[in-house]
Amino acid sequence: MNLGIDIGGTNIKIGVTDKNHTLVYKDSLPTRSDAGSAVIMGDIKEKCKAIKQIYNITHVGIGCPGDKDDANVSIIAAGNLPFNNVPVVAELSEVFDCDVYLDNDANCALIAEWLVGSGQGCNDMVMITIGTGIGGGCIVNRNLLRGVHNDGGELGHFVIDPSGPDCPCGQKGCFERFASATALISAVKKAVNENPTSVIASLAKDGINGSTAFKAYGMGCPVAETVLDEYAKHLATGINGIRYIFAPELISLAGGITGDSETLIKLLRSYLLAPSVVKISSLGGDAGIIGASLLYKFAKYYLSLRKKGG
Repeated sequence: MNLGIDIGGTNIKIGVTDKNHTLVYKDSLPTRSDAGSAVIMGDIKEKCKAIKQIYNITHVGIGCPGDKDDANVSIIAAGNLPFNNVPVVAELSEVFDCDVYLDNDANCALIAEWLVGSGQGCNDMVMITIGTGIGGGCIVNRNLLRGVHNDGGELGHFVIDPSGPDCPCGQKGCFERFASATALISAVKKAVNENPTSVIASLAKDGINGSTAFKAYGMGCPVAETVLDEYAKHLATGINGIRYIFAPELISLAGGITGDSETLIKLLRSYLLAPSVVKISSLGGDAGIIGASLLYKFAKYYLSLRKKGG
């Protein structure tokens, strides 16, 4: 059995996969960012200890946003998370007597989709993960694009509007400031305040999340339709730019925001330059966990490439 850990800005997803890479166990816990990295890692280790009592874990993989060290064993920094030179591989190795791997969370989702999802057979593909922020991963000629310090493929941080809002990365108007789940939630809050008698405002009384606008849209709410149309326009702007940069066979979208896949693709279609290239991840919101659990297999794949001189 393999363990995958997907650390997000809001929740930490943990899952166990079998030899067929099928999830046999899945759970999540809140990411207590305000409490600091030590608390976050403590929460993860306690959960892992409980899982270890039930399953025989042979490989562990961790996906997390942000910058890693060159050896991919520590998280140097992560924009929405309080990590600062945290040796996550060493800390998880205290719990498990097996190899522990670390990679970018979006790379994990990409690896899952490429190895066992709809990207199988692709020589070039891009994954866009939409959550608290926007992450990205790129396979170029069957190789993972890593960059100089394992920080390549940060697709949420190219600018689509230089006069846009400040971004934690230091720029203004980044893609993720307009097209992340956080951006959509902000747009919903604004719409609710401006339209207090609308269907979406009624739904918002129970709390607002990434699916609120989609639920209201499905109920025929014109306010929700306006919000989602504007959101789709921003998301498509980034996708179109990414298509021109990488010219991939497939651009796969993952993350909680893609739950209502039919509506999202419908809204995107009129703004996309190449709609047929864009698909929702076949693994859905589980792509990050499954990909993390597959990091050992991906490491073996790259080792074989190096031996072949690839």
